[in-house]
Order: sequence, then structure tokens, then C-alpha cells
Amino acid sequence: MKTKKLITLMIVLFVAFVFTQCKNENNGAPGTIQLKATGTSQGLKSAKIEALTGNITLQAATVEIQNLQIEENSGEDHQDGDQSGNDGNNDKENNSKSESGDAGDLLLAGPYVLDILNGSASVDQVIVQPGTYKKVDFDFFAGPENNNQSIVLTGIFTTLSGVEIPFTLNSDLSETVQLPLNANGITVSSGSVVTVSILFDVTSWLKNLDWSQAIQLNNQITISKNENAGLYQAFIAEVSKNIQVED
Repeated sequence: MKTKKLITLMIVLFVAFVFTQCKNENNGAPGTIQLKATGTSQGLKSAKIEALTGNITLQAATVEIQNLQIEENSGEDHQDGDQSGNDGNNDKENNSKSESGDAGDLLLAGPYVLDILNGSASVDQVIVQPGTYKKVDFDFFAGPENNNQSIVLTGIFTTLSGVEIPFTLNSDLSETVQLPLNANGITVSSGSVVTVSILFDVTSWLKNLDWSQAIQLNNQITISKNENAGLYQAFIAEVSKNIQVED
């Protein structure tokens, strides 16, 4: 039987949700969920990531995701037409429409290409019925908008002796991520705006890799399934810690 891998517990190790809530007095109105994504809380552009055998400076970092599902857990059966504000940074915007699911669940098809280097990237804005939302799922997606890769990282690896080597890391990871929204979920009240930020902790993905093992070609390091495959598998292991396999 084909297995499906689910990345779980990412809120602690690799992906975190941070939410803030602003209320107004527009009683009876639906609420709004704003989805954003970041590489770290401060941004990755000028940060130096200390690795086992040197340090890393990122110059570009993009992630592509799709099929974001926001699950509602209040027991209310909302069948009204929830709709997306289409406020994502995906240039196409043609598939970012939201769809109602069971008991008010929402599906944002995407795909969304997210530049997480410079700070917060907008994913989408969704009009929702008041309720408590407990979980967000999404798929890493290797789409053409991101060079058929789900994760693309480029930058400079600096050895302990100070030698600077450009690198590119490409991954077509396509796993499903399941993320709880806080212990008791988040409550969207009538007329409120709730911002939920997905934190892709790129530092944790890279800092434990042994870059001294990388093979260079033309004074550059390329990491992918076919090049520096051992280092690539170590990267996937860091991203995919806490994977649960369901039959």
C-alpha cells in the first residue's frame, strides 16, 4: 500500500506559528485570517548561519507550497461562501481561491512561491466565519514558478579558514506538513483580523550540515539529489525530522 508521509511537530523544530489579533466592533460580520511566511523572525538576508565547518550567508531563499487547508474546530457548520483576498505574492494568483470544506474548513489551492529571505512574505488573506481554527496543513510543491523545486537556497559558504564558496541548494521535497495552531487553536471573532505567520526555520535546516564534505565544481557547490547527494540527504533529514508514516 502506498504510504503518505506527514511532517508533524514542526511548530517546535522547523516551522512555528505566531499570531496576533486586532478586533473591531463590527458585530455580525465575518472575520479575516491573514497568512504570512518568514524565514526567521528577523529575516535571513544579512544573517550568518554558523554551521559545523564554517558559516553560511544566504543570498536567496524561496519556498513553494500549495493546498493550504485551515481546519475549523468550533462545531459550527458554516456553508457560506468563504473567499480569499488573493493577497499572496504569487504572480499568477489564478489558483489561490479558497473553498469551503467540512464544518467551515478552508482550502487555498495555490501554489504560492514565497520569498522568505527579506522578512515577512504575504501568502493570502481569507474571509472566514467566526470560530476556532485548530490546524493548518500544506504541501511542499516543486512547481515551475520555482524552477521545479519546492526549496531553493543560494548563498556563500565560508570555510573556517575564510575561503568563500558560492553554493546552490535545490530540493523537490513534496511532503505534507501538519501544523497545530496553538494548544487550543486560534479564535476568529466577528469583525476581527488574525495574522498567522509560518516560520520556515532555515537556520535549523542548514546549521548541522558538514559542508566540508561538499564536492566543488568550478569553485561552486551544488547540492541536489544528483549532486553532493550525501549532503542533500542530510539536508532532507534535517527538514524532515518528526515525519510520521501512515499506511
